[in-house]
Amino acid sequence: MVRYGAAVRRATVNLLIDYPPEHPYHRATVAALQDAAGSAGVELAIRIAPTDTIDDVDALTTRGCAVFIGPGTPYRSPEAANRVIWAARERGVPLVAT
Repeated sequence: MVRYGAAVRRATVNLLIDYPPEHPYHRATVAALQDAAGSAGVELAIRIAPTDTIDDVDALTTRGCAVFIGPGTPYRSPEAANRVIWAARERGVPLVAT
């Protein structure tokens, strides 16, 4: 886990979003994450995870990653989204939900 005040040079964000890549909300969410990382001088890897494709919650909530729950309720698999949220909370993985 990254401590506050520590220099972060690289980050991985697992983005749970069900919109297709060309949807304006999808594009805006990815652009906002990239812009924030660029402003902070952080190399960012964004892994898109549509909720109906999540079968390995552990892979999305590992140390060194963050989880961003994108816009778009109702999700295709609200159960999967909830499992990821709980796992992130239990493991201290940074989590942002819209």
